Amino acid sequence: MSSTYVLKAIKKGQELRRRELHEQEIGVANLTALMANVNRDAKKTKTPYKAADFCFFASDAELNNPDEINAAAYFELIEKKLLPSWALFIFSEMKRIRSSIAPPDPVAAIGDGFLLLAPEATNGGMEGLLIAQKRVSGQVIQVTIGRSKVKVTVPEFEEMLLAREHVFVSVNG
Repeated sequence: MSSTYVLKAIKKGQELRRRELHEQEIGVANLTALMANVNRDAKKTKTPYKAADFCFFASDAELNNPDEINAAAYFELIEKKLLPSWALFIFSEMKRIRSSIAPPDPVAAIGDGFLLLAPEATNGGMEGLLIAQKRVSGQVIQVTIGRSKVKVTVPEFEEMLLAREHVFVSVNG
């Protein structure tokens, strides 16, 4: 057996064990967040605790923490006064990871009820951090990317306000 095969097997085993531990900790994390929120002083701690705050084995993807590039794009939109007020619901999460990296180019695809931060062209569409309102779920809408306008199909979702990373949005002709 080659050493690379053995190393890959060890890494895969570690990842499976981490996932198993994360699945086991979710129930305790939910109860811990509940107890912390019951005993939380709302004047000292404005934002309520989430179960993810008490998950020690969760990966960044499972915690749904946005990438630094998305935070840079988000704050660039605020600076240019292009961020709609309805998109401020994720400000506290973005503020936690704000860094000094340069904003991407293009910064965002912007439409009515729709933002795709740090869009990257992939397979006939774009991928990025989707921030959207329920009313655009599953709709074909027109968005502005820099100086160009394109029509995109928004993926369907159930939340009233969505913020999800690595979402593919297809571009229509």
